[in-house]
Amino acid sequence: MRSSLLSGNTLTESFLHHTQASPDAVAVFPGSGERLSGAQLAESSLRCAVGLMDHGVGPGAVVGLLVPTDARFLTLFFGVQRTGAACSVLPLPAGFADEQGTARRLARVLRIAGIRHLVLGAAFENLGTLLTEQLPGLVLIDPAVSAIGGASRLPAVDPDALSVVQFTSGSTSAPKGVMLTQSTMAAGLRACVVSGEFSPDDVFMQWVPTFHDMGLVGLCSHLLNGADVHVFTPTAFLRRPAQILKYFAEQRGTVITGPNFSYDQFVDAAPPELVKELDLSAWRLAFNGAEPVSAETAERFTTHFAPAGLRDSVMYPVYGMAEATLGITFPRPGSPVRILSLDRNELAATGRVVPVERGIRGAKDAVALGGPVHGIDMRLVADDGRECGPGELGEVQIAGPAVTTGYYNNPEATAAAFDGRWFRTGDVGFRHEEDLFVTGRTKDMVIVRGQNYFPDDVEAVAREVPGIYRKRCVAFSDVTEDGREVVRVVVEADPKQAGADLRAEITARVVQEMDFTEVRVHLVKPRWITRTTSGKWQRSRTRERLAELADITAADARPGDRTEPEDTP
Repeated sequence: MRSSLLSGNTLTESFLHHTQASPDAVAVFPGSGERLSGAQLAESSLRCAVGLMDHGVGPGAVVGLLVPTDARFLTLFFGVQRTGAACSVLPLPAGFADEQGTARRLARVLRIAGIRHLVLGAAFENLGTLLTEQLPGLVLIDPAVSAIGGASRLPAVDPDALSVVQFTSGSTSAPKGVMLTQSTMAAGLRACVVSGEFSPDDVFMQWVPTFHDMGLVGLCSHLLNGADVHVFTPTAFLRRPAQILKYFAEQRGTVITGPNFSYDQFVDAAPPELVKELDLSAWRLAFNGAEPVSAETAERFTTHFAPAGLRDSVMYPVYGMAEATLGITFPRPGSPVRILSLDRNELAATGRVVPVERGIRGAKDAVALGGPVHGIDMRLVADDGRECGPGELGEVQIAGPAVTTGYYNNPEATAAAFDGRWFRTGDVGFRHEEDLFVTGRTKDMVIVRGQNYFPDDVEAVAREVPGIYRKRCVAFSDVTEDGREVVRVVVEADPKQAGADLRAEITARVVQEMDFTEVRVHLVKPRWITRTTSGKWQRSRTRERLAELADITAADARPGDRTEPEDTP
């Protein structure tokens, strides 16, 4: 495969180099049937930039994009960059059951980011009306914005100018906009290309939305490296994962991205007879990130698609976040997934890594996420502030040219996020034989009798009980009104499979396996538990929603005769 073509010290410089070095490389949008070459994108983004400038867009501005994922998105995104302004890709509303609520949430983001220009797709006209009522000075711009003019009209791009304001997926109630400059974006793209050994000969496919860092940076890192890219909408994947997989095989795809659950969906959607028809021998990397990577999923995926020519090195567990312009650690491409089995209780209680035999009671499987990507410095810090040694649990902290300088218009959050030059990720992990293993979030730890437990350990025990809808459940610690510590497990019950004793069986399983004495299981309907835009469980939001239900107090007071949330199926 050819060596990388990515070049440039700013995002805009990298884009312009791409259009000159790879004018025939194409971005394909199968849903709309559109194809856009590098040369066409250079011209359309120029016309778009001139049109945006006629609307007052320029250096210092932040432009919101609320448009579908199609060819017009690329034109708009790079058009904004060429004006010297910054871009904030906003999450598309999933539906309009509560259009007023959607407008309120978006208005909060627009205020925080100081967005005065919003490019709004035609489907969201009513939403635009509601937004202008709340933000009278907001300028709505048609996605087809375009004007004639030469590149000489465009301003020079400052490497330190803001390029992207990326609102983090978990920050819905108090949105935090990650600031990424032109040079920071370029460094993040370079880190992905170098550490993932990307090539212009790669064939990249994605369905992850572009308002998520994996979607935006993942797409740009391949597009600006000269590779052909194929972009689906999230809805297309969620509705027809088997068709997406068939398309990927037909195109001789080499790289795809997605959170852990997406690979389970590929397996579930592809029966053995379909697998036999597929040729996945070209597949090189299946980026698995944005949520905890399951050892079971990695092994199941590899085994299931092996008859289609899938190699055991394709599954590619990675660690990243918007604040790092995506990549923090990658494994060495071409290496099989590494799984380490640990003493779960010892790790949670003492922070020490004690390897044990896989499958025994109390064992926790952890998946290696590789080492720091190109340009990233990383350290792990214990609670007492000292740097951790190998096999010792601590908070992951990072530094480097691809790391954000902070949160937009939020100096308090910025100050809290840094320890000198080091950005505090809030993730807990350890190093073992040069690989990073991430075990959870500091804020999500379950604390019982003064002991720490990882919520995913509790959830892993619970979800093995039959009758849970797609194994969807979350766990967190809580305190009842009379001061007793409890562990709450919120479970989506499958109406077709759940038996009358599902609650009792989950309770017994968690009590026995985790050695807890106070467990409260709450059954809710399918899809009641919320995720972030990247697919992470919103445990804190689940806690809030549960507390809002009036009968939770009665449930605690009568443990032998518990009622459940009103959303119970």
